[in-house]
Amino acid sequence: MNQPFEDTNVNWQNQMVHCIDFEGSRRSGVVEYGIVSIQALEVKYVETRLCCPTGIIPEMETATHKIRTSDVEAEEPLSESWDLFRDLRKSGPFAAHHAGVENGLIKSVWPFTSPSPNFISGVLDVEWGPWLDSCALYRALFPGLESYNLASLIRHFDLLEHLEGLSLSWCPETRCEFHCAAFDALASAVLILQLANYEGIKSWPLSQLLQWSQPGGAGQDSSSQLELL
Repeated sequence: MNQPFEDTNVNWQNQMVHCIDFEGSRRSGVVEYGIVSIQALEVKYVETRLCCPTGIIPEMETATHKIRTSDVEAEEPLSESWDLFRDLRKSGPFAAHHAGVENGLIKSVWPFTSPSPNFISGVLDVEWGPWLDSCALYRALFPGLESYNLASLIRHFDLLEHLEGLSLSWCPETRCEFHCAAFDALASAVLILQLANYEGIKSWPLSQLLQWSQPGGAGQDSSSQLELL
């Protein structure tokens, strides 16, 4: 399996990256997914749909994402979208805000994917990761902020107007706010794209950005953070 694929020194802006958001939980299953693919500092592709739950959606979850069991029980489950997620992962790494959540949910449906590039090690493997985690990145690069949740970061960096403008073009009209899958995936994409504004980051290879996203990775060493920015 450990076959080399390509040079891992590709600049992160030039590589297709797929920002993923799932609404749902291990209890209910995934009830909505959003995918936002970015490359060359642009949104290239958006895919989203509701999914049939694998369990009853608790009222506590509905209060957050506004999806009831009756809204989605006629939809196809996430498991019917294997080809989509497999093919996307072959073309680039996945990204998310709190990527461990998305990784856990996708692995609860498909424990492994087909052989795909590991953009850190430079070999093919069958893991959905390594993920580019916008939350972990911002914690590492901008220490000391009051909050690192998605909405707080968007507002702190004055990105809400830009995000809402993009959402009018890319998100379903009725799912155009936080805790809607495509909107949240788009928000994560906007956070990643705005890192190109920093001289110390815009020239990074994708592998370096991914390393700063990993638990215990390069981003845990804060000694050079201010120099990077």
